[in-house]
Amino acid sequence: MATIQEVAKLANVSVGSVSRYLNGHKLKDANMKQIEAAIQKLDYQQNYSAKGLKSNRTMSIGLLMNNAQSIFSAAMIATLADELEKLGYSMLFSGFQKNKSQLGTKLDFLLSRKVDGLIVFEAEQEWQETKKLKNLDIPVVSINTPLDFPKVDSITMDNRESTKLVVKKMIAYGHKEIGIIAGLQKDYIARERLEGALEAFEEMQVPLIGHAKIYYGDYSKESGYAGLNSLLQQQTSAIFVCNYNMSLGALQAISEKEIQLGKELSFASFDYFDASDIFKPKLTVIRQPVTDISLLAAEQIVKKIQEENTVDGEKFVIPNKILWRDSVRRMNN
Repeated sequence: MATIQEVAKLANVSVGSVSRYLNGHKLKDANMKQIEAAIQKLDYQQNYSAKGLKSNRTMSIGLLMNNAQSIFSAAMIATLADELEKLGYSMLFSGFQKNKSQLGTKLDFLLSRKVDGLIVFEAEQEWQETKKLKNLDIPVVSINTPLDFPKVDSITMDNRESTKLVVKKMIAYGHKEIGIIAGLQKDYIARERLEGALEAFEEMQVPLIGHAKIYYGDYSKESGYAGLNSLLQQQTSAIFVCNYNMSLGALQAISEKEIQLGKELSFASFDYFDASDIFKPKLTVIRQPVTDISLLAAEQIVKKIQEENTVDGEKFVIPNKILWRDSVRRMNN
């Protein structure tokens, strides 16, 4: 079995450089390429058990997730696991399935496994159970919801801004009666997306009363279906759906009514994968960057572990990607 010294010699760098590379530090591009080539050639494998014993670490990261059953969550789990593995860490998963009362129990489970760090997905700041994260001795990174605790990093998307841009374009295209299928305003993401839609009306100087038609769904396909039917009865010419599952229900209703998207009705929504490509015309969607989020979360949690959780928390906002397609068109005069 190759040693770290042999890797350093073949790569023509110091042992310290190889060690820093293996622990996720950024080096000069040339040195990183030489080290990676040497690792591949020698088939070098780190001894994580020995490494963990030496540093009093388990080389594992806990992932505490709200609602692991969505397509977006499943993609996040898979991508995070891959990124952490590249950095030398395994991932231990536990989900509380939208039941905040389970958060404390699930957190205790991960802590009992001596994880070196914790990534939390969609835990709300105001929950009493979330406050347990404030004083943990291990690093914490929050995804999708900001946590205003001193040493916790928060990674969110620009949901408010991206929603506002899409609704503003609808208004600029002559649509004044716009339907919004929003989630119940119990969580941060639902509030941000609806607020972005409402800000679009304000910035475009279109009164909310009589023009913004809001239907509150529960994130299910069924509520999207019901919401679309309700909004069509209110003479809306454009629809924006704030959630992927609800958009599927809305699209089912549109298909059943044989409504021509882009001609009879403009339509846009949040989307996670390539479902928007199978419709004709293709759908205008806001797509959340799963890979970018996962990469940043993995890098930040490992960085905080290396810094022994001594640095104040940071807040990161990642832009969503808006795919402009022909499902949103100008009003026919």
